[in-house]
Amino acid sequence: MTKYFLIAAVVLCAVTAKAQSDSDPLAAGAGAVATVIGETRTATDSVSVEVPVKPIPEWKKKLYYGYNFDIYFHHDSKANTKENGWSIALEPEIGWKLKERIYLGMRVGGSYQDTYTTYSYVDKDSNGDEKTFTEDLRVMRGTWAVTPYMRYRLKSMFNDKLGIWLEAHLYTGMEFPRVTSGNVSGTDYDGLKYSVTYGCQVSPVITYRFNRKSTFQIFFSIMSFGYSGTTRIYADKGNEYTNDIIIFSGKLKNLLANQFTPGLYGLKFGVQKNF
Repeated sequence: MTKYFLIAAVVLCAVTAKAQSDSDPLAAGAGAVATVIGETRTATDSVSVEVPVKPIPEWKKKLYYGYNFDIYFHHDSKANTKENGWSIALEPEIGWKLKERIYLGMRVGGSYQDTYTTYSYVDKDSNGDEKTFTEDLRVMRGTWAVTPYMRYRLKSMFNDKLGIWLEAHLYTGMEFPRVTSGNVSGTDYDGLKYSVTYGCQVSPVITYRFNRKSTFQIFFSIMSFGYSGTTRIYADKGNEYTNDIIIFSGKLKNLLANQFTPGLYGLKFGVQKNF
């Protein structure tokens, strides 16, 4: 009887092992070979799935947008006039990579400026004696401008992350002044409705590319040069006139009468983004 039990146990173990081997093709060990969905592999192999990389469309490589901030302070001192003020501007932009080194773009922005001016003049007092009088004038301006530009890359460094550019741009815009305090009689703001500004400028730009989608840029306006003009529109048409000025090394200089040379202290920077 014991012999029959031993035979039955051996048969049961063989059937169980056969069933396990049939349920797992790789259960026979590391050296076994199995076919999985038409692919022959061993127990030590693993099934890997390759995910195709979607190519970036060409327009996404060339088209970009951005936003720039401009903050500056200025001081203008003439014989009888002293002017101090500050300005802040926001300029969204959109551009196209025409070639590897040449970019074309356009900025459309607005700014706010606050200016304090002190006028000095000599007049007679109540006793008939000549005396120097001063008057203060505060003017706030809202400005918008359109600036198309072309940018050329002079040099690239650090695996094309850092770029040195030369940018040439045209601009035109309008200024809307509002006198908040002081006497405007006899000043440029007496009866002034708005001003039209226009000109061209060349200045260096430095960019740093963080990744494919983000590039930081900083403008060196203090090292720029170009031409600028302003036409003031008054309520009285007979008072209208044009004032042409030049920009060189961050200073404004009147070409005709050499009346003023204000100093500019500021920073313009922004971020470009690819799609």
